[in-house]
Amino acid sequence: MIVFNKNFSIKRRLIFCQFPLFFFIISFFVLIFFRWNLSLTKINQMTACNADCLVWDAPVYDLGVLGGLIALIGFSRLFYYPLRWIFCVFVSSVILFYVIDVFIYDLFSLRLQLADILKYSSDISGNKTVAWPRIKSFFGVSLFFTGAAACCFAILAIFSNFQKNNYRKIVGCLAAFPLLFVLRYLPQDKNYVLENQNQDFISANIPGGGDKEFSKEFKNELLKLPASQEVCQKSDEIFKSVVLVVVESLSAYQSKNIAGLRNYLPHLDDISRKYAYLDEFYANGFTTDGGLIALLTGHVPLPQINRYQSTDVFSGYKESKQDFFKTLKVGGVHTSYFTSADLNFLKSRDWLENLGFDYIEGPDNSYYSALPRGVFADPGDKALYQRYLNWLDEGLIKGRMFSVIQTVTTHPPFVIPGSEKRGEEAAFQYADEALGGFVRALEDRGFFDAGVLVITGDHRSMTLLTAAEREVLGPSAPARVPAVIVGKSFEGRGRIAGQWQQTDVIPSVLAGFGMESCTSDYQGRFFGERVEAKFIFHALGMERDKVLVKIKNHKKPFFVKLNGDATDWVLKPQEVKNADAVVQEINRQRADLPVVDSNIAHELLKIYNFIN
Repeated sequence: MIVFNKNFSIKRRLIFCQFPLFFFIISFFVLIFFRWNLSLTKINQMTACNADCLVWDAPVYDLGVLGGLIALIGFSRLFYYPLRWIFCVFVSSVILFYVIDVFIYDLFSLRLQLADILKYSSDISGNKTVAWPRIKSFFGVSLFFTGAAACCFAILAIFSNFQKNNYRKIVGCLAAFPLLFVLRYLPQDKNYVLENQNQDFISANIPGGGDKEFSKEFKNELLKLPASQEVCQKSDEIFKSVVLVVVESLSAYQSKNIAGLRNYLPHLDDISRKYAYLDEFYANGFTTDGGLIALLTGHVPLPQINRYQSTDVFSGYKESKQDFFKTLKVGGVHTSYFTSADLNFLKSRDWLENLGFDYIEGPDNSYYSALPRGVFADPGDKALYQRYLNWLDEGLIKGRMFSVIQTVTTHPPFVIPGSEKRGEEAAFQYADEALGGFVRALEDRGFFDAGVLVITGDHRSMTLLTAAEREVLGPSAPARVPAVIVGKSFEGRGRIAGQWQQTDVIPSVLAGFGMESCTSDYQGRFFGERVEAKFIFHALGMERDKVLVKIKNHKKPFFVKLNGDATDWVLKPQEVKNADAVVQEINRQRADLPVVDSNIAHELLKIYNFIN
């Protein structure tokens, strides 16, 4: 029997009671291993990176937690025994939440959010079909047993005596926290775009600056500001038809011609050399919805409050700049959208209909009914391109047209429908071959005599960012995607110098059709009279409270840290006269966006029938 008093003692033959702190550390190391192994498994499932998945972010973050717990145990020795129960409760709570976080991450691929526990705890009912089998599994039993052991050893360590060199050992415990915490700041040779997947649950629950609201007075002042000044002009008609192909996760580093790193896209590289490509092209966001928002509305997908904890990803982006779709309709341009992605996901169909597309088609079309499927019900890029060609051959559209084709096959975990091949390289080689065949088919039909094809990516692939990529593309590597232009008037043009972005597509398409188009310091145009934006914004995925700002004629980008009223440059560009106006523009755009509901956890709990 353990007696907690001033003369606390326990049978010396029980070695784990003689050295409880040592066994607590061992137990917590096992928990760290559980989460590290789980995070590597999740990254591999998402990116099919296999051996390249080995990143140390998760364990170094968790070592900081361990250091904090060791320091608390040491600090508790300075207090009388009754007060040590406070430390027991706190340390045990941290361990408990750590275990729950690992279990939730295993079950839902979602991190524990303490706000969600408070929000939904009264509405959660037991679910024997989802949670209970995993709790009874070897992983579940091992996880909870190790967590319980860590709690027991921590309590024993708090109530035991160091005996000899007591204060020296207390100082040693206190020193553990800064020594272990600083490890998370050591440089990593690889980074993953979903940063909170590797953070410890405490860091993941600290609100970022991106979710800090503006004060009412500051927001009112921002809403009074005029939009950035635009320069508008009407162009001569260049094209009868424009097709925009948005290739899932197409990235600059995959192109030998653009970055010289990988050779995943030989067909696209040949096409870019035969026709033209925009030399330095930026995605404005890091997700598919962000890319589509930029391409089809002309708005930068800057994060509104709770954006990254919400399924309402299109909220605030339901109208395009320059009345794009209305202008096309008035000008007699038919608009169509073809995708192999499930249009019910994130209410994508509703958003596209609201934008004003005349025709929208997803993978539920009867053409795909007998075909094998991949992720998001994807029938494959080849089938998608062939379906569009069939639609084109039907000749239903007699006049001018604007079409968007959104692919899916290269979405992680890189599943090729009807094939046993897996992985990023295999998926992109498949997609590249399909894209090459599509371009040749359009050439055979004479499409490029009066039409143009723009090929780009929705965002950089959500795979590990390597040191080699950062060395070649610099700090802007997370934002870089290819942009290839195929058309008779672009034959033999090759590299088009300058800095370009997804939001430049709307002014460019309008100019291509001979309509009035507008540019500003923040939006350019690459058809007609080319105009580069002076400032390009990219909402970062790795540091979600920061916006990358690429300034014209500056090789390296700068960064703005979002922090409500205190939003400012991380390092202010001294050579730029209107640098403060750039921060003000970011604030103005964000102030105009609605606050969205933090509902991702709620939707997942509904899917798994945990709540009604």
